[in-house]
Amino acid sequence: MPTGLNDTRLLVVDDDDELRTQIAEFLTQHGYLTHTASDVVSARTALAAGAVDLCLVDIVMPGTSGKVLCREVLERHGIPVVMMSSLSDEDTVVALLELGADDFLCKPFRMREMLARLRAVLRRRTVGTMPAQSQTRAVGDWTFDIVSRRLVGPDQFVRKLTPGETEVLRFLTNSPGTVFSREDLLAVSRTRQHTGATDRSMDMLIKRIRKKVEPAPSEPKHIVTVWGKGYRYDP
Repeated sequence: MPTGLNDTRLLVVDDDDELRTQIAEFLTQHGYLTHTASDVVSARTALAAGAVDLCLVDIVMPGTSGKVLCREVLERHGIPVVMMSSLSDEDTVVALLELGADDFLCKPFRMREMLARLRAVLRRRTVGTMPAQSQTRAVGDWTFDIVSRRLVGPDQFVRKLTPGETEVLRFLTNSPGTVFSREDLLAVSRTRQHTGATDRSMDMLIKRIRKKVEPAPSEPKHIVTVWGKGYRYDP
């Protein structure tokens, strides 16, 4: 007997074909309209195609990571996101919740536990919507104006930002303390696709941002390198 709400649409995003199918079949059996995607690109297509009420997203997938999709869904669609991963250390879980995820499932998990958590998230999010995000924010001594793509200093001195710099700085400042890989940030900047381990175009973009926001770019306090992992924003 289906126990879900027939008009509730769920999107399951995971590159594990077997698990993705298993989750979708279980949720469908419980009355939910369930769609699937194997990566972030196909998830974006599914989100653009129609209304979705909740996304269940794996963190680690080929290409763009689930962290990027989580932030995009929250910013552009305002719907709840539940993240899942075999990574279960405290730092990972805390970072994901600070990123904006509504809940976290550690793989492997029981289907009934997953269902209970999804129901709880949907109940919590039925009232109200995501608050609108401010289009300006403080980055060190600068005011970052997202719409006009510029930094304004205390003396009203203005530094212009390129579209790619704006998107990366916006993304990082949306989630203080969260580490994002070069691949994640290249996907956010939408300049071009990552071309492998020797690709250093994101390093150059970060260097340009540091020159604009950091008092001492060679000793950054805000756009911090996390060696072997990527970059983090510290207020």
